[in-house]
Amino acid sequence: RKVFLSTWVGLIIPLLFTEMLGIAVMTATTLNNNDNKYYLGYHSSGNGGLIGAVLEPLGGFGKFCLVILALSIIANNCPNIYSVSLTLQVLSRYTQRVPRFIWTFLASCVSLAIAIPGYSHFETVLDNFMNFIAYWLAIYSGIAIADHFIFKRGFGGYRPEIYDKPDKLPIGIAATVAFCFGIAGMITGMSQTWFVGPIALHAGEAPFGGDVGFELGFAFSFVMYCALRPLELHFLGR
Repeated sequence: RKVFLSTWVGLIIPLLFTEMLGIAVMTATTLNNNDNKYYLGYHSSGNGGLIGAVLEPLGGFGKFCLVILALSIIANNCPNIYSVSLTLQVLSRYTQRVPRFIWTFLASCVSLAIAIPGYSHFETVLDNFMNFIAYWLAIYSGIAIADHFIFKRGFGGYRPEIYDKPDKLPIGIAATVAFCFGIAGMITGMSQTWFVGPIALHAGEAPFGGDVGFELGFAFSFVMYCALRPLELHFLGR
């Protein structure tokens, strides 16, 4: 218990400190005048300009820190790009025949194709992309949690020995339909600058309402999977 608590505290305190520091720095950009270097840095160069303004008192060392930060972002993305190859090879036996470095190379090309056009408005592109990831995670979590706790009843219900035997695995009809319903919940509940769903519009003040796409995506996919999975088991047996 002591080890768990110490580990938990060791993770939470730095995380909270970093988040509070980010809030403080971003709050400094709200004062709109020509003497506010944080405002000028952020509105001229986005997050990079803001961090540069924070590190400006350090002089040359601050610029060195910016270079290290830029390189570390690239290094942090390397495992993510590599994981694309692992994910694609899990899809089928056909994708397993493609060497892993080729999938990694193709994923890197896709990343460049997204990054280069979005350079001038990177933060907007990233914000929209992260919102879509959050919606997708909500839908996926609704199906995965329902299957784990209700149908498999914990880790004991998994059969790892059949992971590569398609004839013994679920066909996925229930999951696919539930995912589609989750998308419907996401669309009707999302509130973005470029689209506001009908349910989101009634969840807050017009014109943007309130974003409940995450909650509705989770709820729709969870309920539909719980309703359809028993039918799939009954008629298909797997």
